[in-house]
Amino acid sequence: MRSGCSSWKAMLKSCDVDILRGLRIGAGVYHLAPRNRPGQAIYSRHMTARESTNTLNIAVSGIPRGYQFPRPDGTWLQESHRKQILDISARIQLLEVPADRVTEGEGIEVLLAEGGNHVHYPGELDRRDYERFFTPSLKWVRICSTGFSDNITERIVDGYVTLTNAPGLHTVPIAESVLAAMLGHAKNLAQRKCDQRTHAWRRLDNDELNDRTVLIVGLGNIGKAVARFCKAFQMTVIGTKRRVAPVENVDLVFAAEKLLEHLATADYIVIAAPHTPETENMLDARAFAVMKPSAYLVNVGRGQVVEEGALITALEEHRIAGAYLDAFNREPLNADHVLWNMGNVLVVPHDSHSSPHIGDRMVDIFCDNLRRYVAGQPLLNICDPQRGY
Repeated sequence: MRSGCSSWKAMLKSCDVDILRGLRIGAGVYHLAPRNRPGQAIYSRHMTARESTNTLNIAVSGIPRGYQFPRPDGTWLQESHRKQILDISARIQLLEVPADRVTEGEGIEVLLAEGGNHVHYPGELDRRDYERFFTPSLKWVRICSTGFSDNITERIVDGYVTLTNAPGLHTVPIAESVLAAMLGHAKNLAQRKCDQRTHAWRRLDNDELNDRTVLIVGLGNIGKAVARFCKAFQMTVIGTKRRVAPVENVDLVFAAEKLLEHLATADYIVIAAPHTPETENMLDARAFAVMKPSAYLVNVGRGQVVEEGALITALEEHRIAGAYLDAFNREPLNADHVLWNMGNVLVVPHDSHSSPHIGDRMVDIFCDNLRRYVAGQPLLNICDPQRGY
């Protein structure tokens, strides 16, 4: 098997992992480390005499949030995922590194990592891990989300690393969660559950989504998917976009500066925007003051887009009907936080994007760009560190 570089050997030695056996898949032989103890595993395919010996070292590290099938050792790629990546080029040597086993990143050219969270969760890379990966050999980082944390931004601004994201990865599950929240509110599902617990046979006044107005803050991939689903319910859809232009399934697109003018018409307000200097505290006390008392807020973007104090006041004083919150200023939400005990709030631990299909989608998006990288073509989905997405 190709050795890759001395630092890779050092990483493996530090975990006391030996490459013991080869697994034949398709036309090549893929080498892998034993799975009976934690550590790092290298996968590669034998090259023919005609193939280049210039090894392309790719590291996969950190378990993306929402992924449902991680292994106990902190890795997540399935065998089909490995084959999909390795089949792109015989130059590729693939290293799987659990987040808690990162020791050195020298020699790694491409990093596939989670990295869209502003807080650290178990199984994810922290600031020190990224410090180890960001060496002169690193050329490309692909994160498993749309937005990303300062852990990455601070190093990308140096200019020698290209950062790409995974737009559309979580679009469907998040958009479905938004519709579930809206339908749950319209049909009083939370109250139904309370009545069931007390055996209360009580008729309630339900609402319809039909002919209601939804205002989507952020018409990116997720916002567009929400708009498409809402149109299936014959809703009026309006929303904000950084560059105002027509959007399919959206009746009115306007700039964020005109948000206050349109909030008063909305029955549902959906936050699907990233956290940037422009979006921070976009929904403040002034915004809540112009909303309908019957308005319902759904936040599947970032907690920092909503001024938390103003939100709590609006909920406590019933200036709005309620909220579905999947993003918060600080995560995890403190156990004694007032939002936990509000009857008109549904607290969700930032997992509306959870889906059994995330792993396959992540690898598909990565491989599309990896083919371009190997061929020397421009990469797609390049991020702007200054914008945050």
